[in-house]
Amino acid sequence: MKPKHVAIIGGGVAGLAAGIRLISQGVRVSLFETRDTLGGCCSTTLIDGYRFNNGAMFLAVPELLDHAFARLGIDRATTLPLRRIATPQASLLPDDTLITLRDRHHVRIEGKNGEARTATLQDEIERCVNRWNPLLNIFANDLLTQPMSLSRVLIKAWRHLPKLHGTLATELRRSFSDPQARAALAAVTLYTGLPAERTPIFLIIGLVSMLQDGLHLPVGGMGAISDVLESTFRRLGGEVRTGAGVSRIRIDGGRVRGLSLNSGEVIAADAVISTASGMTTFTQLVDPSLVPGTLQRRVQRAPLSQRTLGIQLGLRNRVLPPAHSVNHIPMMEEQQLFLTSQPQGVHWFNYTVPTLPMPELAPPGGSIVEMFAAVDENMPMEAWTEQATSDLADASIAALGRHQPLDIATTRLISPRDYANEWHLYRGAVYGLSPAARPDQQFPHRTPIEGLYLAGQTTYPGFGVSTSMFSGVFAADAMMNA
Repeated sequence: MKPKHVAIIGGGVAGLAAGIRLISQGVRVSLFETRDTLGGCCSTTLIDGYRFNNGAMFLAVPELLDHAFARLGIDRATTLPLRRIATPQASLLPDDTLITLRDRHHVRIEGKNGEARTATLQDEIERCVNRWNPLLNIFANDLLTQPMSLSRVLIKAWRHLPKLHGTLATELRRSFSDPQARAALAAVTLYTGLPAERTPIFLIIGLVSMLQDGLHLPVGGMGAISDVLESTFRRLGGEVRTGAGVSRIRIDGGRVRGLSLNSGEVIAADAVISTASGMTTFTQLVDPSLVPGTLQRRVQRAPLSQRTLGIQLGLRNRVLPPAHSVNHIPMMEEQQLFLTSQPQGVHWFNYTVPTLPMPELAPPGGSIVEMFAAVDENMPMEAWTEQATSDLADASIAALGRHQPLDIATTRLISPRDYANEWHLYRGAVYGLSPAARPDQQFPHRTPIEGLYLAGQTTYPGFGVSTSMFSGVFAADAMMNA
């Protein structure tokens, strides 16, 4: 039976997309967000004139975003103009070789025999993109726009399945002859928290997309995406409650009856969509005695993504790096060192300068630099004191300062404990599930509890703004088709 009133937990892009989809079908929707603003990990915060990202830092696969907006009845081109990042990525190797990746037609190696190596790399990139671009198109224009199913993958992509064996490292060794070029290409996916040796091979489509279609920023910053979704949701009549944390999903007689808020208020609803991750939903929001054993086991076995320390700097001076994102990296076979704590001093790190393509995010003449420092995954949450956070941040900033001039006006630090307690990311895992999680480790949009649905990154293969939006669409559609 079609629900009359749906409560949504979480005001990120997944929750907003689910709400818009339901309202468009005549359902009353109330959205509850524990923070004071909407947007979640696709939003920005203005501090002293510097507009910092609250998670997502760029857009990849722009056609997938267009498909997601179209499913919500929003014209992306007119409501959300995008700016292509001219040079997305550069990597500095241990011998000071610099490899710059602009797009499939413009790459450069600056180092020994740079011109000859650049020509070879250019040819190899062309062959790699041509090999993987057909699969990228199938994913972006078909498979990722529908709930994932094995039968659909087999029907649409069966010709490409032989490619999907091995790891990213396997494919990079097969396709690229220059070890330093392999290191630079492997670095493109290090944001996942996995070295190339453990990265599923299908994530190469992210690298191919960057080389083929580029990376983009919404004009005004990443928060412009959630701003468009929020304004659409409100205009259609969606009810928004910020500062309204949910303490429990109310279940009686085997089905959802509504929510209880931290304030003690009880909200009646016919159904609930939770975007608070599958792990949080079934450990904190649902009475443990009511959680089916299959979901309890899925929570216990959930492979979590990495933790990190977010470091954001507002600078008075302009920083002009060779690319939007710059990696200081070892060779591909040693890149686990980039992803683990470096107690003897930070040598390997990444920094991103969103003001390079979009200077208006900072005061005139200023810059924003964002870093995500690798941490000791075994360090207890309570050990992330202000001193511990500051010590690691200082080491990372010092490493950056050896390569860029830093006239720091303001600093924002987000520790793993902050991600867990203030951003409500389960155990501080920045992506929820690991990008290496198998499809059977994802959580279902429609749960065994009648009236309870899930959206967000733990319900969808992969991660990112567009896929999070689609997860909300899929949860809403599952509810309406139940």
